[in-house]
Amino acid sequence: MNVSLRKPKISDLEEFQKIFDDIEVAKQLDGFKYPLSMEDAKIHLQKIIDLNKKGNYYEFVIAYDNELVGLVCLEKPSQNKHTFTLGFALGKKYWNKGITSLAVEKILYFGFKKLKLKRIVADNDKSNPASGRVLEKSGFKFVKVIKKRRGSARRKINTLFWEKTA
Repeated sequence: MNVSLRKPKISDLEEFQKIFDDIEVAKQLDGFKYPLSMEDAKIHLQKIIDLNKKGNYYEFVIAYDNELVGLVCLEKPSQNKHTFTLGFALGKKYWNKGITSLAVEKILYFGFKKLKLKRIVADNDKSNPASGRVLEKSGFKFVKVIKKRRGSARRKINTLFWEKTA
């Protein structure tokens, strides 16, 4: 399976909009509108590109056979920058194919080996066990259940909190 990570670029706009203009994908994410217009997609993609230039936010395109199929990131650094939060999203037609697990493996290598992080944390909605399985297969340890606001309604939902140390 040919899965790679690369920096996003504005020429990804059409594929980006198609992936994230899906209610099943959008409801798992914060900060994405649904439906996602081309204009909103452009604003969001440009924000990702700009944040990547700051040095404390690392978001990559997940490319499968050179096609954009999702995103994976390390964000929200701790004050000492030894801990970052992992996030990932994949287009629905690519779910359950092992793509996310490979992308997470690659970004963990980047985080621990290149950035020299000591800890990476992640969470997933309790109603989304597939993301929890990706974290578990990637060596994350379950820590606790927390209440977290998600989605456009900002409802508090049960969220599983995970961590992995170097």
